Amino acid sequence: MKIKTAFGSALADLFFPRLCVVCGCGLVRGEVYICSSCLADFPFTDSSYQTETAVWETFEGACRPEKIYSLFYYNKYSNYRKLVYALKYRSGKKLGIYLGEMLGEKIGNQTDIQGIIPIPLHPKRERKRGYNQSLQIALGISAVLDVPVYDRVIIRIRNTVSQTGMNPAERQKNVINIFALKDKTLIQGKHLLIVDDVITTGATMHSCVTTLAEAGNVRFSLGCLGRTWL
Repeated sequence: MKIKTAFGSALADLFFPRLCVVCGCGLVRGEVYICSSCLADFPFTDSSYQTETAVWETFEGACRPEKIYSLFYYNKYSNYRKLVYALKYRSGKKLGIYLGEMLGEKIGNQTDIQGIIPIPLHPKRERKRGYNQSLQIALGISAVLDVPVYDRVIIRIRNTVSQTGMNPAERQKNVINIFALKDKTLIQGKHLLIVDDVITTGATMHSCVTTLAEAGNVRFSLGCLGRTWL
């Protein structure tokens, strides 16, 4: 049986070779999604991101996050941007979990997070894509931190246009009142990690957190794969 399995795997690799999402080179045994060379040069963020003001100043009062966690610096000119593209547009459900696990390992156990909230997609967009990429990331984080995912607490009630190319003011306006709180009892009194794929200005995160804050007595931290600049 093991021989047949190994043969089948080798045959699959011959006709459908596994390629690194970042550089496109063939993966060898033991490599998953990203080759060793690209992992060695992976643009991990450092802790200084938590003190940057560009995103912090988007939030105020009870909505201000305690910490902001990110996996890597996102640059539209870098090959690592392909990770987000593959996650969102190339049926990257398993890739989302894999990257979420990487983020979970980066967060580590030095946190008191009690629940994970993925930024919801509008039902129409989720049906078109087939899944919510933020949920896949959240599931990966959950597997590492052993923290539950609450993916039905908040829903998206307005299908907004893409924010690519918008300035900060336009992004803020684009995401006003796009979420609705469905079940506040699950999150009251808890420290929540709000998860999205990329944070630019934090406008979408802010809108989500503002809605979640309606539950009362809720603390927030933010988590994302890519941290970008305007």
